[in-house]
Amino acid sequence: MGARQQHWAGFFFIAFGALAIWAGRGLTVGTASDMGIGYAPRALAIGCVGVGVILLLQTLFSAPVDGEPRVSLAWRPLVLVTAMVLGFGVLLPRLGLPLTIALMIPLAALSGESFRWPTMAAIAAGMALLCTLLFSTALKLQIPIWPF
Repeated sequence: MGARQQHWAGFFFIAFGALAIWAGRGLTVGTASDMGIGYAPRALAIGCVGVGVILLLQTLFSAPVDGEPRVSLAWRPLVLVTAMVLGFGVLLPRLGLPLTIALMIPLAALSGESFRWPTMAAIAAGMALLCTLLFSTALKLQIPIWPF
């Protein structure tokens, strides 16, 4: 199986297993000694998710075969955007909306290929102003605006 097919098969197994876990959420699972009606379906669904994870890990860490392009994961955008979202949640109550947005926009822009400070400063200032006007003035949401 090629890397692309194995990659998509891994996603399929994970999606199918997650759907089966969700569909059987109301079934009684029980224990290993006293199995309920949902024990076997849940075990098989967890097995499907496990097979999917193994297939995805194999495509990420295996050598390319016959000149086929390597499937890779873009780590920098994944880490920076996750840090940005977590940072937004942590900083919003402490710094307020405009300052938090002004700090998070350049962090999100660092995850891309090109980054220019003057452009990011203008975008951050504009987004901070627009979001403050939209969420606090127009929609009247109770979001902290300033840290004092």
